[in-house]
Amino acid sequence: MKRTEFWKGFSVGFAALMLLVCLCMTAFAASNRTIEIEDGIGISINGAVFIPKDVAGKQVPVFIYNGTTYVPVRAIGEAMGLDVQYDSAKQIVLLTTQDRVLAQNGGSGSYITDDKAKEIALKDAGVKTEAAIFLKVKLERENGRFQYDVEFYSGSSEYEYKIDAATGKILKADRELEDFIVTPPASGNGETISAERAKEIALTNAGISVNNAVFTKVKLDWDDGRPEYEVEFYAGSMEYEYEIDARTGKIISQEIDQRD
Repeated sequence: MKRTEFWKGFSVGFAALMLLVCLCMTAFAASNRTIEIEDGIGISINGAVFIPKDVAGKQVPVFIYNGTTYVPVRAIGEAMGLDVQYDSAKQIVLLTTQDRVLAQNGGSGSYITDDKAKEIALKDAGVKTEAAIFLKVKLERENGRFQYDVEFYSGSSEYEYKIDAATGKILKADRELEDFIVTPPASGNGETISAERAKEIALTNAGISVNNAVFTKVKLDWDDGRPEYEVEFYAGSMEYEYEIDARTGKIISQEIDQRD
């Protein structure tokens, strides 16, 4: 009798053990799935090539799985001017536009404007408005607070500022001497044409409609002491490269090549 009960208990225990092993194997298989993807997918934002990177600066891959394109949400979100947060308790990614974030933090009236940020930077640098050419005035969120990144040229110097958007306090100031002299445009307002205008000039010269062009590069840079746009795109089997004066819109150089 005791022997029968022993084998009965042993059988029940062994069956329970095998069930547990099977469940573990199933869970392991579910968490280590192998899928087939299509990688090497590129991204273009406003006609310019965008390479997504993580917080460490490492490139993050973009791929297609079952007809859906998967991209790193933080890299894309921040590139589009969105505030990106992650709620670990609810396991949800929070995407918020800058105007909504400002409103949630006390209203846009509690933050300085971009013109005020430019004024603060110019005053600290001792540079007059008409003597400056601005490259960047952008509101960004860093270390939990909003700040303006301000970059401009004047004479042979390049200035970079980080300014607290709530207090107007200068968080960082940097000045570098360049090996050229930057001359402001005749209008004296330090403005350059937009990237969209540069693209339009290049397309008009090439005789290509915007619907038939794929842009790979639209970048504002400096060459020989003047700001200029480097514009690259292809249409059909032809590739086009332009250098356009960012102040006057004049085409400095152009090149057309046959693509393979």
